[in-house]
Amino acid sequence: MKDLLELAQIVTRTKLRNVELLGTSSQPDGEVSKIQQFYDMLQDGIVNDDDSAAHELYGEDKNASKYQKLRGTVKERLINALFIIDLKSASYSDRQTAYYECYRQWAAAKILLGKQARTTAITICRKLQKIARKFEFTELLVDILHTMRLYHGTIEGDFKKYSQYNTDFKHQQDVWIEENRAEELYIDLSIGYVNTKSTKLEIKEKAVQYYNQIKEALSTHDSYQLHLCGRLIEASQYTSVNDYKNTLTVCDDAISFFASKAYKANVPLQIFYYQKLICHLQLRQFSDALEAAKECDVFLENGTFNWFKLQETYFLLYIHQQQYQNAYEILKKVRAHAGFENLPENVRETWLISAGYIYFLQKTGNICEDETSRSFRLSRFLNEMEVFSKDKKGMNITIIILELLIQLAEGNFDYLIDRREAVDKYRKRYIKGDELKRSHLFMKMMLQLPRNAFDITAIEEKVSKDYAELEGTPIELANQAFEIEVVPYEHLWKIVMKLI
Repeated sequence: MKDLLELAQIVTRTKLRNVELLGTSSQPDGEVSKIQQFYDMLQDGIVNDDDSAAHELYGEDKNASKYQKLRGTVKERLINALFIIDLKSASYSDRQTAYYECYRQWAAAKILLGKQARTTAITICRKLQKIARKFEFTELLVDILHTMRLYHGTIEGDFKKYSQYNTDFKHQQDVWIEENRAEELYIDLSIGYVNTKSTKLEIKEKAVQYYNQIKEALSTHDSYQLHLCGRLIEASQYTSVNDYKNTLTVCDDAISFFASKAYKANVPLQIFYYQKLICHLQLRQFSDALEAAKECDVFLENGTFNWFKLQETYFLLYIHQQQYQNAYEILKKVRAHAGFENLPENVRETWLISAGYIYFLQKTGNICEDETSRSFRLSRFLNEMEVFSKDKKGMNITIIILELLIQLAEGNFDYLIDRREAVDKYRKRYIKGDELKRSHLFMKMMLQLPRNAFDITAIEEKVSKDYAELEGTPIELANQAFEIEVVPYEHLWKIVMKLI
């Protein structure tokens, strides 16, 4: 169902306009109405999984042959509509618009070549190569030059043009190879950390090694894709160990490079402004963080994946400044968005964790209680943590701490007593070393509550050394992923002490 929902978000009623897509006169009346009905259900958010759609349409489950046939028809027509509808948008950059138009024209050129309509196809190719060169669509440019080389060499027999296109092809092919090498190295650095927020100390050495492999290519070529991946690898040398100051230098250099392009390089600019936002947030430079967030916001379309990621950081920015009501407004905006349910599971779980902290802040009087506090269920929340519950040295730390906080806020002191031994074993096994020092200290402090029978005088005496060490290890110096500490532990401890 996710594929259909994604297509329906792109092929909207507004974009379809007067194009007859969902029904034709050759279709039986009943089938036309089913196609239209299914499309309307997708557009209106009535269904979000195949079983509910099949039941609504046919009163059967998703395996019914009638539903599977209809599903296939609707998907095929929505894909075909991508070549008909107007993909231009005021929110698209000139490069994005050029990308869609180039690949639509390239598809037409390939079909014409297949039909032996070479004159028309080559005319399209000549036009496309200029656009592809301007916007640095290297892979497309390689394909076009390959076609032009073949045409002038074997069809026209024009040695001069063949030599020109052959030389150009080989140069662009070299650039494309370097782009792919940089992309492969960046993916290799990133792939193991999509669903984990554990500290990445072990990849610093690899990042340094990879950056040295592409350093010469970066100085030789100004390619968009090469510099995007290459500069992300360069930044990984520092982000892997939470070296925010050096990361900021890399970001500023990257922003300067991409801002100088002849077109609007929105994607890399928003990426590096976003990274600047993270750096300033962790360095407690909140005004600079907010400025970076505003710069990043300019390049994002509402409802895109990166838009949701930016909202995560807005949420943390407000939380860290103890502007809890503003953070709650961000959460409500995100949860109410039509695209929320289609987010990758790890992103959705991040927002569910945020909702858990908002619930805790409501239960402790830091935000007014409303429908969120009345609908939150800790057991349901824990069952929904399918991805991050496996992230033992990352976000699962956040989940365990949140669980303890909520039980405390709800007055379930016996629960903390019963969980003390298991949590302590977890702390000793997974939360050790300098990279998780703050989390180690805070969880150790939380365990003093049941250990000292929730007696505030005894607790304050027992945690005094650990609390001093926590304050002496500020967030900006802690080697842990910034997402782990949703609410700064110093702020949480003050709330806990008020509860006790």
